[in-house]
Amino acid sequence: MDMGKKKVAVIGALNVDIGGRSSGPLVRGDSIPGRVGLTLGGVGWNIARNCALLGADTSFFSLLGRDEHEPSIRDESARYCVNIDGCRWVDETNNRYLYVCDEHGDMTAAVNDMGLCRQMDPAFAAGCLDRAASAGAVVVDANLPQETLRYLGGALRAPIVADGVSIVKSIRLRPILDKLAILKANLQEAEALTGRTGVEECIRALLDAGVKRVVISRGAEGVVCSDGGEIFPVNSVHTDVVDSTGAGDSMTAALTVGLVRDMDFADCAALGVTAAGITVANPGAVTAALAVLRP
Repeated sequence: MDMGKKKVAVIGALNVDIGGRSSGPLVRGDSIPGRVGLTLGGVGWNIARNCALLGADTSFFSLLGRDEHEPSIRDESARYCVNIDGCRWVDETNNRYLYVCDEHGDMTAAVNDMGLCRQMDPAFAAGCLDRAASAGAVVVDANLPQETLRYLGGALRAPIVADGVSIVKSIRLRPILDKLAILKANLQEAEALTGRTGVEECIRALLDAGVKRVVISRGAEGVVCSDGGEIFPVNSVHTDVVDSTGAGDSMTAALTVGLVRDMDFADCAALGVTAAGITVANPGAVTAALAVLRP
């Protein structure tokens, strides 16, 4: 295999995750005992670290703040072997993401404060192109402004993989659907993107819009996929959920790494489901256990 095709570029968000998990049932308006932790996260940063764990030569591009978390960001980039030379640093605080999980590890609510993402404009994206040019695939997440996504859709020559991120943000991907090699979204994001209802209707609408391969995640049930031919499911492997917050990001990373490995699409989808299963069985949005899937 061409070694250059094993390179992945990720353009997206990094934020400071403040997460709590209750030790019992959550009660609206009440304080529940549990555990609270602070880690680095963000859809783009999670995908980048997961791609590196899966064996890809990974570069990450984002706007980062020179705050008290800068040393941790640099330490993590070295530990996970993610190249951050293409990031731009500014004298502002980093993005923040606050979430709460119930006693089963399922996220119940979250608040995002993503001010730096709004500054990742087309001019910022243009500065990423030279460094990203050698990648076998480029991942974009919907935290990026729509005008930036539109610019990247027209400027990038490598296959583009997109993550829907959330219902509200997923609609930013509409202008570049015909540029996407892979779109990974959950059903709610897909319905927001297409205006359709139901998994199969959404998949058909996305394929009609020009997406080459569609993966709709169904949580614990696995995914439903199509590359323009048959619509087929890939079921998840049962596992005890410890923390569900990073499942989608690990799936997107695995789909991307499968793409640059020239894997069959069905095998890419299976790799994504397996990666998500490993992630939810471990604490944190990213787990080193994912390295077991390296070739």
